Parts: sequence; structure tokens; C-alpha cells
Amino acid sequence: MLRKKTIAWLIHCYTASGAVVGMLALIAAAREEIPLSFLLLLLAGFIDGTDGLLARRYKVSEILPKFSGAYMDNAVDVLTYIFVPIFIMAWMELLPSVYWIAVPTFAAMYAYGQVDMKTDDHYFLGFPSYWNVVALYMWWIKPGPIGAVLLITVPAVLTFIPTRYLYPSRNTYLWKTTWALGSCWFILCLYLLWQEEPSHNLVLLSAIYPVYYVVASFYVEWKLRMEKRSAPQVAVQE
Repeated sequence: MLRKKTIAWLIHCYTASGAVVGMLALIAAAREEIPLSFLLLLLAGFIDGTDGLLARRYKVSEILPKFSGAYMDNAVDVLTYIFVPIFIMAWMELLPSVYWIAVPTFAAMYAYGQVDMKTDDHYFLGFPSYWNVVALYMWWIKPGPIGAVLLITVPAVLTFIPTRYLYPSRNTYLWKTTWALGSCWFILCLYLLWQEEPSHNLVLLSAIYPVYYVVASFYVEWKLRMEKRSAPQVAVQE
């Protein structure tokens, strides 16, 4: 039992390390070392994508029932998916005005305030606050004022629409395609962030995965709604 508890605590430490990486990303952003900051956010995302797999594999919640890795994971996510990316958008003047940070901030707070932010059938409900991805492409593309506003407003609006989005580390639907494309995206982003002047064509190529993710999520939502409609209705007898 001691061995199991040790492994469980090590997995919790692995989750907590995402917060350390997130803080380092924030410090790098404050120093205007933006590629380094995004590299650290990618590392934090890798930790976030794998710690749950380990926790379920070793049944951490059963071994340490009084300590919630899920609560800690949410705290780390708020730092790495929300606060640091929004700080980068504001600090590097990627938005028309610093006050535009209210749009992603309010949207993210709404997302994390939902009791069913992660549904019982293992989907995210509404845009899952991937503001790190939004900030990354804003940094690469450097859109004008209208483009910048659209890039934060559209995901913000989608946050309030109760549509299911793929949860790659939990869903089984399309998981092979999602993980394969996600891995390619991760490697390509690492390569681009190491370049002093990233190739515009490669940046556009890398956008295939975020587009796929949104389209696949909308397709899953449509498919689940159709299945629900076609399911036989049970008559209620009075």
C-alpha cells in the first residue's frame, strides 16, 4: 500500500509541476521571451494531457480519496490556458486595447464556473478555454485590430453555447485521429517556436489541427443530437 500511495503522490506532484512550468512561462512572457513562454505552455499542455491518464491508470482517486487531483488540475489550467496567454496578448499589444482582455477573461471564468464544464459522457461543454492556442496564433499571425477582435470574440461566444467539444484524454470517439494530428501539431509547434522567423506556410499548415478539432467537435455534437432524436421515445403512462 505504501508503494501505491507513493506512486499516487508522485502523480499529483507531476500535475503540480504544470503550475511551476506555468509560472516560468509567465516570467518568460514578462521578460518578452515569448517563444520560450509558448514552449513552456506547450510543456504544461503535455503535462495536462498525460497526468489524467496516469491518475486513472494507477487509480489515484481511490488510493488518496481526500486529495483531489482534479481540483488541482483546474487550478493549473486556469494559469496555463487562461492567465498566461491573456497576459501575453495584452503585454505584447496583440489586442487593439488592453481592455479587450475582459472578453477572454469573462468567457474563461464562465467556462470554469459551470458545474458540468466536463460532461458525464466526457466532453467539454462550450469552447474549452484553449486561449493558449488563440494567443499562439495571434503571436504568429499578428492580425490587425479587426482580426484580433474576431480571434478572441468568436471563441468567447462559443464558450456560452452548450456544444460538446472533444476531450482528447478521455474520449474514445475519433481518438486515434485526434491524437495523431495533435502529436503532429505539437511537434510542428515546437519546431516553429525554435525558429527566429517561423515559416508562414508552416504556421498555416499547423492550423489544420485546431480547425480539425473544432470541426470534429461540431460533428460529434451534431451526431449525438441526431442519435438522441432518433432514439425511441418511452411513453409515459398516467
